[in-house]
Amino acid sequence: MDNSYSIFIADDNEINRLLLQSQLENLCSDITLAANGKIALNYLQNNKYDLILLDIQMPYYSGLDLIKIIKKNNAINQNTPAIAITAQAQNHQRQALVDAKFDECLIKPILLEQIEELVNLWRPSPLLESNINSKSNDDYASQLLQKTSGNIVLANTIFNKLFIELPSQLFLIEQALKTNNLRLAFEVIHKLHGSVSFCGFTDIQILASKLEQSIVEKDVDQMFSQFDPLKKSIEEFLLQKDKIVRALQLK
Repeated sequence: MDNSYSIFIADDNEINRLLLQSQLENLCSDITLAANGKIALNYLQNNKYDLILLDIQMPYYSGLDLIKIIKKNNAINQNTPAIAITAQAQNHQRQALVDAKFDECLIKPILLEQIEELVNLWRPSPLLESNINSKSNDDYASQLLQKTSGNIVLANTIFNKLFIELPSQLFLIEQALKTNNLRLAFEVIHKLHGSVSFCGFTDIQILASKLEQSIVEKDVDQMFSQFDPLKKSIEEFLLQKDKIVRALQLK
């Protein structure tokens, strides 16, 4: 359990709050609950949290109302990852949540595995932060095999697609940033982010997520400073192609 990590949950449904708290309390001891948007706003304007979960539909202030306030420049939780919780979210609705500066969307009912993956994504360990590009080829192979339930053929197929797609995606993102084509940059990084997230490549996923968020916020300085480490991480991954293929063959 992490005593240094703080999570805020706002949901007007008490059962939902209790379930989320129960799912999270083995990962984090510092959990704050709010029963409506008014209470949530008071907490969020006066306390800094490491992760925020907001129900979209609440009395007084909805999740969308709150995100607009807490993500303003110089707000105490401006840079805190914020997750939308909703009963349903079609593609256009999910895009609206991303545009509103939510970092992710969870659809009810929320599974324990989803919560754990979410916390692990936004709470990288010190080892991961300091060695974010040092993941071994065996780690990549093992991680994808876990995601594909041990299907080596499928894992090989996905790796081959990544080896083809990632270089072209990097090129497109870089060119889009240089020409200020933020729509194209977002489309490509969003696809890249989705691919590495599915594969469980947390080191690349964290970097991709940060770049995607800076594009959403149209923060030009951050875009370029965050593109470079992402490019380096992916290039190092691509250099391991032959070793990854051999590691898969040995599984």
